[in-house]
Amino acid sequence: MRIEQSPEFQIHLQNLRSKEPLFLETIYNVGNGHLGVRDSNPLQGNNLDYIGSPGLFINGFFDYNDVSYGEKYTGYPESDQVINRLLDPRYIRIRVGNEDSAVEHFKVENIDKNLDMQTGLLHEMFSITTPENRNFNLVVESFASLSKQNVYGIRYSIIPTNFDDDVEIIKLHNYANQATHQQNEDVRVNQSVGQMQLDFIPDNGQPSYLITTFRSQQGLILTFQANENLAPDPKIEYFKDENNHYGYRSKYRAKRGSQKNFEFLFAIGDIHPLVNARVYADQYLSALDNYIRDTTFQSELMASAQVWQTFWLHSDVKIDGDPQIQLCLRFNLFELNQSAGRDGYTSIPAKGLTGNGYGGHFFWDTEMFMLAFFSYTQPQLAKKLLMFRYHTLNIAKEQASEFGLSKGAMYAWWTINGYESSSYWLAGMAQFHINADIAFAVEQYYTITGDDDFLEKYGFDIILETARFWMQYGNFTELAGKRCFVINKVTGPDEYSALVDNNYYTNVMAQFNLRLAIKYADKFKQTDITSRLNVSEKEIEAMKEAADLMYLPYDKEKKVKLQFQDFEQLPPMHLDQIDQSLFPLLLHFHPLMLYRYQVNKQADTIMADILFPKGNTKEQLEADYDFYEPITTHDSSLSKAMYAIAASRAGKKKQSYDFFSQAVKTDLLDLHHNTQNGIHAGSLGAAWQGVVYGFAGVVNNAAHFSLEPKLPAAWNSISFKLRLHHNECLFTIYQNEVKIELTSGKACEVYVYDQKVRVTSQHPKETCSY
Repeated sequence: MRIEQSPEFQIHLQNLRSKEPLFLETIYNVGNGHLGVRDSNPLQGNNLDYIGSPGLFINGFFDYNDVSYGEKYTGYPESDQVINRLLDPRYIRIRVGNEDSAVEHFKVENIDKNLDMQTGLLHEMFSITTPENRNFNLVVESFASLSKQNVYGIRYSIIPTNFDDDVEIIKLHNYANQATHQQNEDVRVNQSVGQMQLDFIPDNGQPSYLITTFRSQQGLILTFQANENLAPDPKIEYFKDENNHYGYRSKYRAKRGSQKNFEFLFAIGDIHPLVNARVYADQYLSALDNYIRDTTFQSELMASAQVWQTFWLHSDVKIDGDPQIQLCLRFNLFELNQSAGRDGYTSIPAKGLTGNGYGGHFFWDTEMFMLAFFSYTQPQLAKKLLMFRYHTLNIAKEQASEFGLSKGAMYAWWTINGYESSSYWLAGMAQFHINADIAFAVEQYYTITGDDDFLEKYGFDIILETARFWMQYGNFTELAGKRCFVINKVTGPDEYSALVDNNYYTNVMAQFNLRLAIKYADKFKQTDITSRLNVSEKEIEAMKEAADLMYLPYDKEKKVKLQFQDFEQLPPMHLDQIDQSLFPLLLHFHPLMLYRYQVNKQADTIMADILFPKGNTKEQLEADYDFYEPITTHDSSLSKAMYAIAASRAGKKKQSYDFFSQAVKTDLLDLHHNTQNGIHAGSLGAAWQGVVYGFAGVVNNAAHFSLEPKLPAAWNSISFKLRLHHNECLFTIYQNEVKIELTSGKACEVYVYDQKVRVTSQHPKETCSY
C-alpha cells in the first residue's frame, strides 16, 4: 500500500509561527486514545541537563495525591487524581567514540519536523554535536497505532557528517517517573505528579516492565522489541546491565555520510488492578508480545495509516478559500481523534494525551464540545465515550447519597475514575449542570443514531438518575406571586460567577433533562425497564410539574435572558479599561472580586441559546448576544467558538468569522500562550461545531434535520459528511446553494431553510438553492 502525502495535511516546522520547544512538544505529539507521547529531545530521558517536558501518558492511568486544606469540611475530596507521566519511549542513548550522551551534554538542534496527519507519522531531523565537535544527524520517525491501540513505533537513523568512528546506540528505559524541568504558576496547570514503581520482568528475551502506582493501585505491562531483520549488520543485541536492567544495544563502525537505521515497536498494556497486574503479568505480557512479534515498523505504520485514511474519508471538513483555517481545522480533528478513549472506561482528558495540564481529568468538555463530532462521524466511538458515564453511574449515585440526597446521580465535575477530585468546589463541584450536560449528550447521540439498544440498556438510566438529582437539589417555591421550581446555589458554565441562584443555563438544561426522563418513561412504560428502575407515576408527575414551572430569569426591561437571578443588580466590569497584561483575569483578580461584577469568563446564557434554538427568535438571540458579548473576556478556550455560532445565527457575519478564526487557531497558533501544557481538547471540538452548527447552520431537533447556511464571504465552499441514523450524507455548501449526496444508506430527508430535500439510493444527489 502506498499513501501519497498531501501538503494540506502536513504540519511543517518551518511553517509554524512559534518554535518554542515546549510548544513543539505538544504540537508534535502522537496518540491513539489509549496512549499519547509528547514530542521531545530524544537524548533527554531523565537527564535534567535538557530543559523539556517529555513523557508517555496512558488514558486513565493515574495516581492520587493528598489535598491540603486550610479548613476542611465534610464532603471535601480527600485526594486529587493526576495522570501519570511515564518514561519517554523516544529516549535513545548514543555513544560516539569516547563520548556518551547520557554522561556529557550533546548539543541538539531541531532541523526539521513534519507531522503527516494523513498517516499519523511524525518525521524529525536533529543535528547533534558532541563536546568534541563530532556532528551527526539523527532522523526520528514515530507513530501511535490506530489499528492496534497498544502499539507505538519509533525508528532512528544515524548519519555522521564529519567523522568516522565507533558508534553505539543503547535503548534502555530504567525509570518510570519522567523528570521534567517544567515549572508553571498557572492555576490551571496541575503541578503534582503521580508516583510509580518500575519492576523489570526478567528472562523474556526483550525488555519488559511492570509499572505500578502507589495509591491508586493500578498496574500495566510495557515491553518493546527491536527489529533485528532491519539491520543485521550492525546486530542489535539484547542485554542486561550491572543493575539487572534490560535493554538493547548495537555497536558499529560509522562512516561519514553513511546511514544506519534502528527501529523498535512498543506494546503498552491495558490498565489492570495492581493485584491482577502482578499475578497475571506473564499472561498480559504474552498477549502484548502478539502485537509486535513477527512484524515491522513499516507494516504497523501502514496498517495504522489505513485507519487514518478511513477517518479522513468520513470526518474531514474541506474549506475552499481559506488555507490557513483549513490546516488549523484539520489539526483540530486530528488531535480529537488521537485523544478519544476507545475502551468504554475512559473519556477525553481536557488536554488530550499531550500533557498533564488539568491533571489529565475529564470534564463536561467531552459531552458538550466534542461528542457531537463523534456522534455525527464516528458513532461507535461516541458510544464508547458515553459508556464511560454509564460505567461511572453508580459512583455518581454514591456521591449524591454521600452529599445528602436520597435519590439521583451527581456526576463529578473533575475526575479520572468517576469520583470528584476538585478541591475548589465553588468552580468545581457546584457546576451541577454537568448532570444535565451528560443527559443532553445521551439524547443528542440517540437523535443522531437512533441507537435503541443503547438507550434502553444504558442511556435511559443516565437520563433518569440525573433527572432525579434535580428533583432532590431543586425545590418548589413562590416568586413574584407565582409557584416556581428553582435551583439555587449553583455555578453555571461561567466560572467568574459562582454559587448563584437560578443560573439560566443550568435551569434550562435541567428542564430539558426532566423532560427527557418524562418522555422516555412514557416510551418504556409497558416494559420491564421502568420497573427495573423503580419509576412511579407519582415521580414522573412531579418531574413534569418541575419542568413546567422551572424558573428562567428574564429582564423584561432589557429584554434579555438573565444569567442568573438578580444578575442585573451587579455593576458591569469595564473590560476595555483593563490592561491587556491582566488577562486572563483569573490569574490576577481574587475570585470574590470577579463574582461581584457582571463579567463572564466564557459563554454561559449564550450556550442555552445555541443548544435550544427552537422558539428562540433572531431578535432575542441578537439581544442576548449584544448584552453578553461586551462583558465576556473569553478567558476560556471554549468561549469563542460558541460566540461564533451565536453571531452566525444572529446574522453578524464579521463577528462570527472573527471569533471562529480565533477559536480554530487556538493551539496551532498558540493564541492562549499555554499550548505548551497540552492541547485544548474542548476547543478542538467547539471549532468543528463552529463550522457545522454555525456556518452550515445545522440543527437536528429529532423532528427533522435542517441546514441554514451562512458562509463567510471569503469561503467558496465547505463540504463534510454526517451520519444520520443508518445513512451518511455528503454536504457541499456554496454561497447560494447546497449539494447533498447520499454516500451510504437507503434514504435521508433534510431541510435547507424551509425546502425539503430527499435523497435515496436510487436518486442519491440533489441540489438546492437558498
